[in-house]
Amino acid sequence: MKIAFYGSSLLSSYWNGAATYYRGLLKALSQLGYEITFYEPDAYDRQKNRDMEAPDWCRVV
Repeated sequence: MKIAFYGSSLLSSYWNGAATYYRGLLKALSQLGYEITFYEPDAYDRQKNRDMEAPDWCRVV
């Protein structure tokens, strides 16, 4: 099953405390066999403040 997820950011926790929750939840869903795509806007310069690379368990757009 494919899941599209929309959130502030998966790759940056800069002004985004929910990123750690997103990561845990989506990684667990991926391990259960779900195909995850995470859509994140380039807001508040978060793209410049990434604290992780794109993971292999999720496609980030």
